[in-house]
Amino acid sequence: MRKDFIEHGSGIKEALKALPHSININNITAALIATVFSLAGPIILLINIANEAHLTNQQTATWLMSIYFISGILMVLLSLYYQQPIAIAFSLPGIIVVGSLMKVFSLNEMVGGYIFGGLILLFLGVTGLIKTVVKYLPLPIIMAMIIGALFSYAMGIVTSVQKDYIGAGLTVAAFFATRIFTKKIPPQAVALVVGIIVSMFLMKSKMAMGDLFCYPLLIRPDFSLAAILSIGTPLVLLGLADFLKGYGILTANKFDAPVNAMITSTGICSTISAFFLAHSVTVAGPVTAITSSDDAGPKESRWVAAFIKGIIQVFIALLAGLLVPFLRSLPSTVTSVLAGLAMISLFVTAFEVAFSSKNKFQIGAFFAFIVAYSNFSVYNISSPVWSLLIGILVSLIFERDNVKLFLKFRTE
Repeated sequence: MRKDFIEHGSGIKEALKALPHSININNITAALIATVFSLAGPIILLINIANEAHLTNQQTATWLMSIYFISGILMVLLSLYYQQPIAIAFSLPGIIVVGSLMKVFSLNEMVGGYIFGGLILLFLGVTGLIKTVVKYLPLPIIMAMIIGALFSYAMGIVTSVQKDYIGAGLTVAAFFATRIFTKKIPPQAVALVVGIIVSMFLMKSKMAMGDLFCYPLLIRPDFSLAAILSIGTPLVLLGLADFLKGYGILTANKFDAPVNAMITSTGICSTISAFFLAHSVTVAGPVTAITSSDDAGPKESRWVAAFIKGIIQVFIALLAGLLVPFLRSLPSTVTSVLAGLAMISLFVTAFEVAFSSKNKFQIGAFFAFIVAYSNFSVYNISSPVWSLLIGILVSLIFERDNVKLFLKFRTE
C-alpha cells in the first residue's frame, strides 16, 4: 500500500472558515435544483422497485434512509475537505439492476452481494488500481447492459398510459408541458407533483402517512457465489461507470478530482450501508454537473453547492418513515410513469455511449443489450453478468481490430 494513496485536500477546518464568505445565491440555487432533480425521479424509482419486490414499509424506509443518509454525510465531508463540488448519491443504473435481482435472491443474499461490491471498490481505491481498471473498462458494453436492464421501465411509460389515461396520461402531459415552457425547472419534479395531485383528487387515492421516527433495520448478510457474481459484479462495474461520469464532469470544469479518495470513500460507505439494504453509493454524474457548472457561481465557491445538497440529503433520510408510505400510496401506473421519466437522460446517454460509431463496439454492445433485456439466469447467475461476458466475447470475435486499437490506445 502506498503511503499517500489518499489525495491531500485543504482540510475541513479551512473550509468551515471560508464557508460564510463562500455562500452566494448561485451555489444555493444550484444546490436546490440538484435536490429537486435527485428527489423527483430516483426516489419514485426506488419506491416502484420496492413495490415490485414486495418490500415492507420499514424495509423500504431503511433502504431509502441508508442511501440518502450516508451519501449525504460523505458529500458534506468530501466537499469540505477538498473544497470541490463532489456529489455523492446512490447508483441509478445500479438500482435498476438490483430491482430485477430482488426477484431471484433473498434480501440477505442481496446484502451479501452489496458488501462484496463495496469491498471491491474499496480495494481498487486503496491500492490505486482504480486508474488502471477505469482505463480498460469497456464502457459501450456496460452501457448496453444498462439499456437492456432498464428497457422494461422505459416501456412502462407507454403501457401505463394505455391502462390509465387520467393518472399516467396527465403525469406524462405535465412532463412535456414543463419542458416546452421552461428549462429552469426539472420536468420530472412537475410530473411528480401533478401525479400526486391527480391521484389524490381525480383518482381518489387514499394517501397514507407514515411515522416521523423510523428505525432502520439491520440485515444479516448471506454470502453465496451466485449472489456475489450476479449482484456484486454489476454493481462494481456500474459504480466505476458512474465514477467515470462524475470524474469527467469535474475534470471538464477544471477541478483536480481526488480519484483514489472518491473511490475509497464510496467503497467504505457502500460496505457499511449494505447492512441497511443500500445497494451502492457512488459519484453522482448529473448532480455533479449541476453543482460544478458555471451556473453554480465562481469556481472557488462551487463546493458550497455540494455541501448544502449533502445537508439536505441527510434531512431527507431522516424523513424516510414519513415519505415511504405516502409515495407507496400512489397508483402503480403513476409510479411506473414517473420511474420511466426519471431514467430518460440516463437512457439517452447510455444509448449514445453504447452505439456511437466512435466507440467501435456496436456488435458486442448489441448482444449485451439483448442478453440483459432477456432477464434470464444460468446456474443462478443473472442476465447482467452474462450480458457483460457475452458482449465482450462477441466483440473479441467480430470486432477484433477495434479491440486491438482500443487496447493499443490505452497502453500508450
